[in-house]
Amino acid sequence: MQQIPKTLALDPSNITRSLGYLTGRSHRLVRDAVSTELQKQGYAIPPVQLPILGFTMVHHPRAIVQRELVEMMDIDRHRISRVVKDMVALGWLEMKPNPESKRENLLSITAEGKELFDIIAKCAGSVLERAFEGCTPEEREITENVLQKVIYNLSES
Repeated sequence: MQQIPKTLALDPSNITRSLGYLTGRSHRLVRDAVSTELQKQGYAIPPVQLPILGFTMVHHPRAIVQRELVEMMDIDRHRISRVVKDMVALGWLEMKPNPESKRENLLSITAEGKELFDIIAKCAGSVLERAFEGCTPEEREITENVLQKVIYNLSES
């Protein structure tokens, strides 16, 4: 296992210790590890679809509007629309017209999508256990809390 520096003091000459690099790199590594675990089980799911399944599952049984996905994922609405159409075609999401707005569709997770979500959740759980190997529960909690604060602080600007 690679030796981790005791302190991550700011060092402008070393970009690999910056918050942007560390969060981006850890995100990609977790995402890729989850995708690899899913592929080992015979599921080839594009990474962009994972949070969409998770978001619709968390809000189930309430249907969501696609705009909520755009806001949550910070991806343009055209890309979200294409991804959602693919997921509907796969039978993981159901799309219905929004009676309150002709410009929006309501999305909900299907029974097949829920089954897939359970598989993804198990894979993600095992990957996160690997990611936090060698960390105390307190370090994990602090990491998650600090990242939530960073997201909150920068989302409000």
